Amino acid sequence: MKNYYLKSLILFTLLSCSSKHIEQSENTVIQFFEAVKEGDTDIMSKKYKGIIFFDSYYKSDSINIIESKKINDSIISVKVKNFFTNGFGKKSIKKIFFYVSRDTINVFSKIIDSKGLTNHTENELYDFAKKTGCLTETDSTDVQRNLKFKVATNIFHEVQLETLLDFMTNVKVANWSWRSGYGGSASGKGIVKNNTTFNIPKVKYVIKYTNGQGNVLTTDDGYVSYDKINVGESKSFTFYTSYVSNASSAIINLDFDEEMIKEYVLKSKEYDGNEYEQYLIDNPK
Repeated sequence: MKNYYLKSLILFTLLSCSSKHIEQSENTVIQFFEAVKEGDTDIMSKKYKGIIFFDSYYKSDSINIIESKKINDSIISVKVKNFFTNGFGKKSIKKIFFYVSRDTINVFSKIIDSKGLTNHTENELYDFAKKTGCLTETDSTDVQRNLKFKVATNIFHEVQLETLLDFMTNVKVANWSWRSGYGGSASGKGIVKNNTTFNIPKVKYVIKYTNGQGNVLTTDDGYVSYDKINVGESKSFTFYTSYVSNASSAIINLDFDEEMIKEYVLKSKEYDGNEYEQYLIDNPK
């Protein structure tokens, strides 16, 4: 009989603690959404440290707690239904999961992760992250995905730089010449050769006119072609500068549109899906 009462007491104590911890977790989530509603980012980041890495998150008018349960001794899951009406009167309802953990005084007051608090498909790197192996089906929580987007961002910048260097190295002005004209003007022509493996649009030229001491007197720019310069293709172009002072020489360089390179890296370039794993090998820290 004593063993029965002892077991009952232990069970009652455990259930009471569990109920208390669930209540603490729910209060933490409620306080977080109150801060979201008020736009109080300081309170939001205190309750959910990982929110600082979010590109965006769903706004809120009110929530209903649907279910709370223990995942293990350290984590409680709180599932909510979030209601929001935007400035145009459009209503939205989202189901969001929160994972709440203990703080230093054993209170469940820290949101350590979530699922569905943000729509990752709106991130401009979403498709790129999938193609490069940064995002997989196993990356289901918001914090996991945000960390993967951070790596995807680093990979994107690396590929963007590699692409720019390739363009600068392998797209060249093969032949060009200029001459002075009436009233201090200048005109000329040239040929650009594309030796990359890309069809490149909006290739721009920049000309610097200098005096005998090498000082720049004036600059001019324009587009070799608004159309793409295809792989292996040569494209001729002409230019005219209205005034170059007493220029004795000129230097010509090519410039490549940053948005064009960005769009190419994100949408057109092909990837084998192993870029993420290779990045981890090259950057073990």
